[in-house]
Amino acid sequence: MYKKHFPKVLLLVVSLVVLAFSATYAYYRASFNPTTTTASTGIFNVTSSLNATDSNSIHNENMELINEQEVAKRADSLTFTVTSTTDTTVDGKFEVYLKGMEMAENLKSKYFKWELLQKDDSGDLSSVSSGDFSSVTLGEMVSDIDDTHPRKIVKVNDLKLTTDAVSLPAKQTVTLVLRMYLLNDLNENQIDLTECSFKGHLYLEAVPVSKQQS
Repeated sequence: MYKKHFPKVLLLVVSLVVLAFSATYAYYRASFNPTTTTASTGIFNVTSSLNATDSNSIHNENMELINEQEVAKRADSLTFTVTSTTDTTVDGKFEVYLKGMEMAENLKSKYFKWELLQKDDSGDLSSVSSGDFSSVTLGEMVSDIDDTHPRKIVKVNDLKLTTDAVSLPAKQTVTLVLRMYLLNDLNENQIDLTECSFKGHLYLEAVPVSKQQS
């Protein structure tokens, strides 16, 4: 086993933009019998703290390989909220995606990892989902190796981060944390992970799931 030191491992830029899904949703649920028909309507409004400013991005020009036990303290992370507004009358759920990605093709690796966590009211974190970039689908080349780009940059197909949709009760706020990091493996030569770049944005997709509350 040996210890590795890479002075510049990764340029990671994750820009995050809010999905324009804040809108009124008329939710209908009808029941039928031979004599009566009833229907309920509701409002489904959702907002998010995500935006395209630097304060809502992960930007690290000197990302280092980190050990598993250091992830909670050293991984780049971003906390964001998804809120069901006070005028909402139906529960909902939402999915989280990474879209618009471009990265060095050699970051298609089991060592380039992400995890999505949910924070409760007491600040405790629980896992929503996790994974890595080893199975992502690479697309067309953005830039070849040159004096500016030491690694070939390619587009990456959208990546769905949520295995199951996250519940969003009416009039409540859900807080999530996205972590991204390079996992250190002392038994492997990880020089291919040096001088790489990545960019992308988070995308949220929300839908109502229940009838109007009484």
